[in-house]
Formats: sequence, structure tokens, C-alpha cells
Amino acid sequence: MTRPEIRAATLGGIRAAAGVPLLLVGGGMSGFGALAHDIGFTGWEAVLATVAVWALPAQVVAAEMHAAGADLTAIAIAAALTSMRFFPMAVALLPTFGSDVGPLGRITQAHLMSATSWAFMMRASVPQDPGPRRAYHSAFTITCLSVAAIATLAGYLGAAALPAPLALGLLFLNAAFFMVLLADSRNRQALLAVALGALLCWPIHTVLPEASLVLAGVVGGTLAFVFGNRLRHPA
Repeated sequence: MTRPEIRAATLGGIRAAAGVPLLLVGGGMSGFGALAHDIGFTGWEAVLATVAVWALPAQVVAAEMHAAGADLTAIAIAAALTSMRFFPMAVALLPTFGSDVGPLGRITQAHLMSATSWAFMMRASVPQDPGPRRAYHSAFTITCLSVAAIATLAGYLGAAALPAPLALGLLFLNAAFFMVLLADSRNRQALLAVALGALLCWPIHTVLPEASLVLAGVVGGTLAFVFGNRLRHPA
């Protein structure tokens, strides 16, 4: 691992982030900033939520529960449960950064990780050696997080001029982008999971609207795993 390799990986991470990821992260977090303004957060509280939580669904849950008058412990537990999806992502990603990172380094990388950065790190074009790979991920995520903090404040300050439907729509940009990334992987199981989840969401919503998104994802992903394996290894 040489300094030119680390420098090249760092610049590569910044370049990868400086495009669609930044546009979508900025759009989603500006929507959160507008939501935080309407709920009653101060500007610095909205930015702190983005930097400290760095998970849009958990931030929305925390903001809604705060508006409902929930205590801090309940908010923390709900936000943590909302972010449990990152656990298997972290288990898969962190070992690829090498064993010399240390506990603090692992915690830092786990906090910086997002669904977008995880999807990018799974690409074959990303550096595979631990040192450059860690530098790439750090540069990618810090770039995204910096823009997210600025976008949160911008959304907060511009909340009065941002229509409520548009602010809510911006919150879904990251989820839509993550789905597109999975589809772009050309992995048969990933494509099948996206298609089945989309098809199942509406009929499940008519019966169980509050759990439709989760159930569509679980059922669609499970069916894709089972049938994808059968398609790959026919009996």
C-alpha cells in the first residue's frame, strides 16, 4: 500500500460520489430538513440528526416520534431498530477493510456506511486491497455526508418555499436510487427481488397498509432467493 494508491483511491471515491449519489442524497436530506422544520426542530438539531444518525428512515422516525412527544429512550430504540438493516451490510463490508483498522476505525467506518456506499463498494471496479478500499469508502461517504449536512440546513431554511408533497417525495429518492443500483447489478436474484417486491406491494397494501412495504420486501426477497437459486442450479 503506497501513498499514490491511497491518493488515487481517495480521489476515486470523491469522483464516484460527485454525481447521482450527491444529487439524491442532497435531495433526500433537503426533504428531511423541511420536515424537521415543520416538526419544530431547530436548524442545528436537524443538521445534528443527519450527521449523528446518517440514516434517512431512522431520522424520519425520530422526528415523527419527537413530534408525538415520545421520550428519548423510545426514540433511540425505534431509530436503532429502523437501522437494523445495516447490520448484515456492515458484517459483509467491514472485514474487507483489513484487520489493522482497530475498534474505533471499525466503528467509524460502520457509522459512515450507508445503503448507497454499500452498494457502490460491492462493485468490481472499486479497489480490492484493504488500504485503498478503506480510503475509497471514507472519501465517498464523507463527501456524501458533508453534502447531506448542507442540504439538510438548506431544506430547513427553505421549508416555507418547499411544498409539503415535494418535501415528502424527496425523502424517497435514496430508496429509489438504491433499488436502481440493485437492478443495475444485473444479478438475476437482485432483479427478481426488485420486480417481485414492486408487484407484491400494492396487493399487500390493500390488506395490511401499515406493513405492506416490509412484507413486500421480505416476501419478494425470499421468493427471489429460493427461485433464483433454482434457476441458477436447476434440479
